[in-house]
Amino acid sequence: MLKFLTIIFFLFFNSCENKKQENITNRVLKQASIFYAKGFSINYYDGYKVIQLNSPWKGETSSYQYILYEHEKPSNVKGIFIKTPISSIVCLSLTHISFIEKLQQQHTIVGISGCNYVSSPAIKNRIENNEIKEVGQHEVVNYELLLSIAPELIMAYGIDQSSTAKINKFSSLGLTTVLNAEYMETHPLGQAEWIKFMAAFYNEEEKADSIFNNIEQEYLKLVEIAMSANNKTTVFSGMPWNGAWHVPGGLSFQAQLFKDAGATYLWADNQEERSFIKSKEVILDEALNADFWLNVNAYHSINEIVETDKVLENFKALKQQKIYNNNLRENAALGNDYWESGVVNPHIVLKDLIKIFHPELIEHELYYYKKLE
Repeated sequence: MLKFLTIIFFLFFNSCENKKQENITNRVLKQASIFYAKGFSINYYDGYKVIQLNSPWKGETSSYQYILYEHEKPSNVKGIFIKTPISSIVCLSLTHISFIEKLQQQHTIVGISGCNYVSSPAIKNRIENNEIKEVGQHEVVNYELLLSIAPELIMAYGIDQSSTAKINKFSSLGLTTVLNAEYMETHPLGQAEWIKFMAAFYNEEEKADSIFNNIEQEYLKLVEIAMSANNKTTVFSGMPWNGAWHVPGGLSFQAQLFKDAGATYLWADNQEERSFIKSKEVILDEALNADFWLNVNAYHSINEIVETDKVLENFKALKQQKIYNNNLRENAALGNDYWESGVVNPHIVLKDLIKIFHPELIEHELYYYKKLE
Protein backbone atom coordinates (compact mmCIF):
# COMPACT_ATOMS: atom_id res chain seq x y z
CA MET A 1 0.00 0.00 0.00
CA LEU A 2 2.82 2.36 0.96
CA LYS A 3 4.62 1.52 -2.30
CA PHE A 4 1.44 2.27 -4.29
CA LEU A 5 0.98 5.67 -2.57
CA THR A 6 4.62 6.52 -3.23
CA ILE A 7 4.18 5.84 -6.95
CA ILE A 8 1.00 7.96 -7.07
CA PHE A 9 2.78 10.83 -5.27
CA PHE A 10 5.75 10.59 -7.63
CA LEU A 11 3.52 10.70 -10.73
CA PHE A 12 1.52 13.64 -9.33
CA PHE A 13 4.67 15.55 -8.38
CA ASN A 14 6.27 14.90 -11.76
CA SER A 15 3.12 16.04 -13.57
CA CYS A 16 3.05 19.26 -11.56
CA GLU A 17 6.71 19.89 -12.32
CA ASN A 18 6.12 19.31 -16.02
CA LYS A 19 3.16 21.69 -16.03
CA LYS A 20 5.17 24.23 -14.07
CA GLN A 21 8.03 23.94 -16.57
CA GLU A 22 5.60 24.23 -19.48
CA ASN A 23 4.05 27.37 -17.98
CA ILE A 24 7.50 28.91 -17.52
CA THR A 25 8.44 28.07 -21.11
CA ASN A 26 5.17 29.56 -22.42
CA ARG A 27 5.49 32.76 -20.43
CA VAL A 28 6.04 35.89 -22.56
CA LEU A 29 9.30 37.45 -21.44
CA LYS A 30 9.14 40.44 -23.78
CA GLN A 31 6.99 41.86 -26.54
CA ALA A 32 8.45 43.75 -29.48
CA SER A 33 7.53 47.42 -29.57
CA ILE A 34 5.38 47.91 -32.67
CA PHE A 35 3.96 51.43 -32.97
CA TYR A 36 2.45 51.80 -36.44
CA ALA A 37 2.27 48.39 -38.11
CA LYS A 38 -0.93 46.43 -37.51
CA GLY A 39 -0.12 43.28 -39.45
CA PHE A 40 2.22 41.47 -37.07
CA SER A 41 3.40 41.08 -33.50
CA ILE A 42 6.50 39.46 -31.98
CA ASN A 43 6.58 37.80 -28.55
CA TYR A 44 9.76 36.53 -26.92
CA TYR A 45 9.83 33.38 -24.78
CA ASP A 46 12.52 31.36 -23.09
CA GLY A 47 14.60 30.07 -26.02
CA TYR A 48 12.38 31.15 -28.90
CA LYS A 49 10.23 33.94 -30.33
CA VAL A 50 6.83 33.86 -32.02
CA ILE A 51 5.80 36.09 -34.92
CA GLN A 52 2.07 36.36 -35.38
CA LEU A 53 0.98 37.44 -38.87
CA ASN A 54 -2.48 38.89 -38.36
CA SER A 55 -3.84 39.56 -41.84
CA PRO A 56 -1.87 38.10 -44.77
CA TRP A 57 -4.15 39.66 -47.41
CA LYS A 58 -7.37 41.61 -47.68
CA GLY A 59 -10.36 39.60 -46.50
CA GLU A 60 -8.27 36.80 -44.97
CA THR A 61 -9.04 36.35 -41.27
CA SER A 62 -6.82 33.35 -40.48
CA SER A 63 -3.40 34.13 -39.05
CA TYR A 64 0.02 32.53 -39.44
CA GLN A 65 2.40 31.77 -36.60
CA TYR A 66 6.16 31.52 -37.12
CA ILE A 67 8.28 29.97 -34.36
CA LEU A 68 11.86 31.25 -34.51
CA TYR A 69 14.55 29.54 -32.44
CA GLU A 70 18.33 29.74 -32.37
CA HIS A 71 19.36 26.59 -30.49
CA GLU A 72 16.85 23.97 -29.35
CA LYS A 73 13.59 23.57 -31.25
CA PRO A 74 10.68 24.12 -28.82
CA SER A 75 8.21 21.28 -28.52
CA ASN A 76 5.34 22.95 -26.71
CA VAL A 77 4.13 25.34 -29.43
CA LYS A 78 2.53 25.03 -32.85
CA GLY A 79 3.44 26.92 -35.99
CA ILE A 80 6.02 27.07 -38.76
CA PHE A 81 9.46 26.46 -37.25
CA ILE A 82 12.47 28.44 -38.50
CA LYS A 83 16.02 28.25 -37.17
CA THR A 84 17.72 31.63 -36.87
CA PRO A 85 19.67 33.44 -37.99
CA ILE A 86 18.83 32.45 -41.56
CA SER A 87 21.69 32.43 -44.05
CA SER A 88 19.81 32.17 -47.37
CA ILE A 89 16.53 33.62 -48.61
CA VAL A 90 14.51 33.95 -51.82
CA CYS A 91 12.44 37.14 -52.19
CA LEU A 92 9.26 37.10 -54.26
CA SER A 93 8.76 40.87 -53.90
CA LEU A 94 11.30 43.63 -54.49
CA THR A 95 10.21 45.42 -51.33
CA HIS A 96 11.64 42.49 -49.35
CA ILE A 97 15.15 43.10 -50.66
CA SER A 98 15.04 46.71 -49.48
CA PHE A 99 14.39 45.63 -45.89
CA ILE A 100 17.19 43.08 -46.11
CA GLU A 101 19.62 45.56 -47.64
CA LYS A 102 18.81 48.10 -44.94
CA LEU A 103 19.81 45.44 -42.39
CA GLN A 104 23.05 44.82 -44.37
CA GLN A 105 22.08 41.19 -44.99
CA GLN A 106 21.93 41.35 -48.81
CA HIS A 107 24.55 38.58 -49.01
CA THR A 108 21.86 36.14 -47.85
CA ILE A 109 19.64 36.73 -50.91
CA VAL A 110 20.03 33.81 -53.33
CA GLY A 111 16.93 34.25 -55.49
CA ILE A 112 14.55 36.99 -56.60
CA SER A 113 11.35 37.14 -58.61
CA GLY A 114 11.83 39.87 -61.21
CA CYS A 115 15.61 40.39 -61.31
CA ASN A 116 15.45 42.74 -64.30
CA TYR A 117 13.23 45.14 -62.35
CA VAL A 118 15.74 45.55 -59.49
CA SER A 119 17.02 49.08 -58.82
CA SER A 120 19.56 48.49 -56.04
CA PRO A 121 23.12 48.67 -57.45
CA ALA A 122 24.41 46.18 -54.85
CA ILE A 123 21.70 43.62 -55.65
CA LYS A 124 22.12 44.12 -59.42
CA ASN A 125 25.82 43.43 -58.99
CA ARG A 126 25.07 40.14 -57.21
CA ILE A 127 22.64 39.21 -60.01
CA GLU A 128 25.28 39.92 -62.66
CA ASN A 129 27.78 37.78 -60.73
CA ASN A 130 25.25 34.91 -60.73
CA GLU A 131 25.04 35.02 -56.92
CA ILE A 132 21.31 35.67 -57.17
CA LYS A 133 19.05 33.61 -59.46
CA GLU A 134 15.85 34.57 -61.23
CA VAL A 135 13.18 32.29 -59.75
CA GLY A 136 10.30 33.37 -61.96
CA GLN A 137 8.08 36.34 -62.72
CA HIS A 138 4.40 37.30 -62.80
CA GLU A 139 3.23 34.49 -60.49
CA VAL A 140 5.07 31.84 -62.58
CA VAL A 141 7.63 30.18 -60.30
CA ASN A 142 10.50 27.93 -61.37
CA TYR A 143 10.07 25.21 -58.74
CA GLU A 144 12.91 23.10 -60.07
CA LEU A 145 15.34 25.99 -59.70
CA LEU A 146 14.05 26.73 -56.22
CA LEU A 147 14.76 23.16 -55.18
CA SER A 148 18.31 23.37 -56.55
CA ILE A 149 18.91 26.64 -54.67
CA ALA A 150 17.35 25.16 -51.51
CA PRO A 151 16.93 28.45 -49.60
CA GLU A 152 16.34 28.32 -45.87
CA LEU A 153 13.43 30.67 -46.38
CA ILE A 154 11.14 31.94 -49.13
CA MET A 155 9.70 35.38 -48.41
CA ALA A 156 6.37 35.58 -50.23
CA TYR A 157 3.22 37.67 -50.17
CA GLY A 158 -0.46 36.87 -50.47
CA ILE A 159 -3.05 38.49 -52.73
CA ASP A 160 -6.15 36.34 -52.24
CA GLN A 161 -7.17 32.78 -51.44
CA SER A 162 -5.36 31.50 -54.54
CA SER A 163 -2.08 32.35 -52.78
CA THR A 164 -2.68 29.40 -50.45
CA ALA A 165 -2.08 26.97 -53.34
CA LYS A 166 1.41 28.39 -53.93
CA ILE A 167 2.27 28.24 -50.23
CA ASN A 168 1.09 24.62 -50.08
CA LYS A 169 3.16 23.81 -53.15
CA PHE A 170 6.29 25.22 -51.50
CA SER A 171 5.52 23.23 -48.38
CA SER A 172 5.05 19.99 -50.33
CA LEU A 173 8.53 20.49 -51.77
CA GLY A 174 9.99 20.90 -48.29
CA LEU A 175 10.49 24.66 -48.68
CA THR A 176 9.73 26.97 -45.77
CA THR A 177 7.63 29.99 -46.69
CA VAL A 178 6.95 33.18 -44.74
CA LEU A 179 4.32 35.68 -45.82
CA ASN A 180 5.17 39.37 -45.68
CA ALA A 181 2.18 41.73 -45.76
CA GLU A 182 3.80 45.15 -45.45
CA TYR A 183 1.74 46.41 -48.40
CA MET A 184 -1.42 46.04 -46.32
CA GLU A 185 -0.38 48.79 -43.90
CA THR A 186 -2.21 52.10 -44.13
CA HIS A 187 0.53 54.34 -42.68
CA PRO A 188 3.90 54.89 -44.38
CA LEU A 189 5.66 54.36 -41.06
CA GLY A 190 3.62 51.18 -40.60
CA GLN A 191 5.06 49.82 -43.83
CA ALA A 192 8.61 50.81 -42.86
CA GLU A 193 8.18 49.19 -39.44
CA TRP A 194 8.14 45.78 -41.14
CA ILE A 195 11.91 46.01 -40.98
CA LYS A 196 11.40 44.67 -37.43
CA PHE A 197 9.54 41.68 -38.87
CA MET A 198 12.40 40.99 -41.28
CA ALA A 199 15.08 41.54 -38.64
CA ALA A 200 13.67 38.79 -36.40
CA PHE A 201 14.80 36.14 -38.91
CA TYR A 202 18.37 37.45 -38.69
CA ASN A 203 18.39 38.08 -34.92
CA GLU A 204 19.03 41.73 -35.77
CA GLU A 205 16.19 43.30 -33.79
CA GLU A 206 18.41 45.87 -32.11
CA LYS A 207 19.68 47.15 -35.45
CA ALA A 208 16.14 47.28 -36.85
CA ASP A 209 14.91 49.30 -33.87
CA SER A 210 17.71 51.81 -34.36
CA ILE A 211 17.07 52.11 -38.12
CA PHE A 212 13.33 52.54 -37.64
CA ASN A 213 13.73 55.08 -34.85
CA ASN A 214 15.84 57.26 -37.13
CA ILE A 215 13.28 56.95 -39.95
CA GLU A 216 10.43 57.80 -37.58
CA GLN A 217 12.20 60.84 -36.10
CA GLU A 218 13.00 62.23 -39.55
CA TYR A 219 9.46 61.59 -40.78
CA LEU A 220 7.77 63.26 -37.81
CA LYS A 221 10.14 66.23 -38.03
CA LEU A 222 9.11 66.68 -41.67
CA VAL A 223 5.40 66.47 -40.75
CA GLU A 224 5.92 69.40 -38.35
CA ILE A 225 7.57 71.42 -41.12
CA ALA A 226 4.72 70.66 -43.54
CA MET A 227 2.09 71.67 -40.97
CA SER A 228 3.63 75.15 -40.85
CA ALA A 229 2.59 75.83 -44.46
CA ASN A 230 0.29 78.81 -44.87
CA ASN A 231 -1.75 77.23 -47.65
CA LYS A 232 -3.19 73.76 -48.12
CA THR A 233 -2.87 72.84 -51.77
CA THR A 234 -5.27 70.29 -53.28
CA VAL A 235 -4.09 67.10 -54.96
CA PHE A 236 -5.44 64.11 -56.87
CA SER A 237 -3.68 61.16 -58.50
CA GLY A 238 -3.84 58.35 -61.04
CA MET A 239 -4.82 57.98 -64.69
CA PRO A 240 -7.92 56.62 -66.46
CA TRP A 241 -7.96 53.04 -67.72
CA ASN A 242 -10.84 51.87 -69.93
CA GLY A 243 -13.01 54.66 -68.61
CA ALA A 244 -12.31 53.84 -64.94
CA TRP A 245 -10.01 55.75 -62.64
CA HIS A 246 -8.33 53.96 -59.71
CA VAL A 247 -7.59 56.43 -56.91
CA PRO A 248 -6.08 55.89 -53.44
CA GLY A 249 -8.59 55.36 -50.66
CA GLY A 250 -8.93 58.02 -47.99
CA LEU A 251 -7.43 55.64 -45.41
CA SER A 252 -4.55 54.49 -47.63
CA PHE A 253 -0.85 55.09 -47.03
CA GLN A 254 -0.82 57.38 -50.08
CA ALA A 255 -3.57 59.58 -48.65
CA GLN A 256 -1.62 59.70 -45.38
CA LEU A 257 1.49 60.86 -47.24
CA PHE A 258 -0.47 63.67 -48.94
CA LYS A 259 -1.86 64.77 -45.58
CA ASP A 260 1.52 64.62 -43.83
CA ALA A 261 3.04 66.67 -46.67
CA GLY A 262 0.59 69.49 -46.03
CA ALA A 263 -1.79 68.89 -48.95
CA THR A 264 -5.53 68.33 -49.07
CA TYR A 265 -6.33 65.08 -50.84
CA LEU A 266 -9.62 65.39 -52.72
CA TRP A 267 -11.00 62.10 -51.38
CA ALA A 268 -9.58 62.19 -47.87
CA ASP A 269 -13.05 61.41 -46.46
CA ASN A 270 -13.27 58.11 -48.33
CA GLN A 271 -13.12 55.03 -46.04
CA GLU A 272 -11.17 52.64 -48.32
CA GLU A 273 -7.73 51.49 -47.15
CA ARG A 274 -6.57 50.69 -50.66
CA SER A 275 -7.72 52.02 -54.03
CA PHE A 276 -11.27 52.52 -55.24
CA ILE A 277 -12.76 53.28 -58.64
CA LYS A 278 -14.35 56.43 -59.96
CA SER A 279 -15.51 57.09 -63.51
CA LYS A 280 -13.42 59.39 -65.66
CA GLU A 281 -16.37 61.80 -65.91
CA VAL A 282 -16.60 62.12 -62.11
CA ILE A 283 -12.86 62.74 -61.82
CA LEU A 284 -13.04 65.43 -64.51
CA ASP A 285 -15.71 67.15 -62.48
CA GLU A 286 -14.27 66.75 -58.98
CA ALA A 287 -10.56 67.26 -59.78
CA LEU A 288 -10.89 69.91 -62.50
CA ASN A 289 -9.50 72.72 -60.33
CA ALA A 290 -7.10 70.74 -58.14
CA ASP A 291 -3.66 72.34 -57.74
CA PHE A 292 -1.55 69.20 -58.24
CA TRP A 293 -1.81 65.93 -60.15
CA LEU A 294 0.50 63.12 -58.98
CA ASN A 295 1.37 59.47 -59.68
CA VAL A 296 0.28 59.28 -63.30
CA ASN A 297 1.22 55.63 -63.85
CA ALA A 298 4.10 55.15 -66.31
CA TYR A 299 3.83 58.50 -68.09
CA HIS A 300 6.94 60.66 -68.53
CA SER A 301 5.63 63.83 -70.17
CA ILE A 302 2.55 66.01 -70.42
CA ASN A 303 2.38 65.31 -74.15
CA GLU A 304 2.05 61.57 -73.46
CA ILE A 305 -0.90 62.27 -71.16
CA VAL A 306 -2.65 64.53 -73.67
CA GLU A 307 -2.08 62.05 -76.49
CA THR A 308 -3.89 59.43 -74.37
CA ASP A 309 -6.98 61.60 -74.06
CA LYS A 310 -7.38 65.23 -75.18
CA VAL A 311 -10.06 65.87 -72.57
CA LEU A 312 -7.36 65.67 -69.86
CA GLU A 313 -6.11 69.05 -71.07
CA ASN A 314 -8.95 70.63 -69.10
CA PHE A 315 -7.36 69.97 -65.71
CA LYS A 316 -5.99 73.08 -64.02
CA ALA A 317 -2.95 71.06 -62.82
CA LEU A 318 -2.07 70.20 -66.43
CA LYS A 319 -2.56 73.75 -67.68
CA GLN A 320 -0.24 75.04 -64.96
CA GLN A 321 2.23 72.15 -65.44
CA LYS A 322 1.91 70.92 -61.87
CA ILE A 323 2.05 67.21 -62.68
CA TYR A 324 4.59 65.03 -60.88
CA ASN A 325 5.26 61.33 -61.21
CA ASN A 326 7.06 58.94 -58.85
CA ASN A 327 9.17 57.33 -61.58
CA LEU A 328 12.35 59.40 -61.52
CA ARG A 329 14.30 56.27 -60.54
CA GLU A 330 12.96 54.00 -63.26
CA ASN A 331 15.26 51.54 -65.04
CA ALA A 332 15.31 50.27 -68.63
CA ALA A 333 12.93 47.39 -67.79
CA LEU A 334 10.50 49.89 -66.20
CA GLY A 335 11.40 48.72 -62.72
CA ASN A 336 10.62 51.61 -60.37
CA ASP A 337 12.70 52.18 -57.25
CA TYR A 338 9.76 54.00 -55.64
CA TRP A 339 8.09 50.60 -55.28
CA GLU A 340 11.34 48.98 -54.14
CA SER A 341 13.18 51.16 -51.65
CA GLY A 342 10.40 53.69 -51.07
CA VAL A 343 8.82 51.35 -48.54
CA VAL A 344 11.83 51.69 -46.20
CA ASN A 345 12.35 55.37 -47.00
CA PRO A 346 8.97 57.02 -46.26
CA HIS A 347 10.84 60.05 -44.91
CA ILE A 348 12.48 60.60 -48.31
CA VAL A 349 9.13 60.16 -50.10
CA LEU A 350 7.60 62.67 -47.70
CA LYS A 351 10.45 65.11 -48.28
CA ASP A 352 9.80 64.87 -52.04
CA LEU A 353 6.12 65.64 -51.53
CA ILE A 354 6.76 68.63 -49.27
CA LYS A 355 9.19 69.99 -51.86
CA ILE A 356 6.47 69.60 -54.52
CA PHE A 357 3.60 71.11 -52.50
CA HIS A 358 5.54 73.69 -50.47
CA PRO A 359 8.96 74.25 -52.09
CA GLU A 360 9.62 77.26 -49.86
CA LEU A 361 9.71 75.09 -46.72
CA ILE A 362 12.74 72.86 -47.39
CA GLU A 363 15.93 72.59 -49.40
CA HIS A 364 15.77 69.25 -51.18
CA GLU A 365 16.43 67.70 -54.57
CA LEU A 366 13.66 65.33 -55.66
CA TYR A 367 14.69 61.69 -55.20
CA TYR A 368 11.71 59.55 -56.32
CA TYR A 369 9.55 62.17 -58.03
CA LYS A 370 10.03 64.26 -61.15
CA LYS A 371 8.10 67.10 -62.70
CA LEU A 372 6.53 66.30 -66.06
CA GLU A 373 7.30 68.78 -68.81
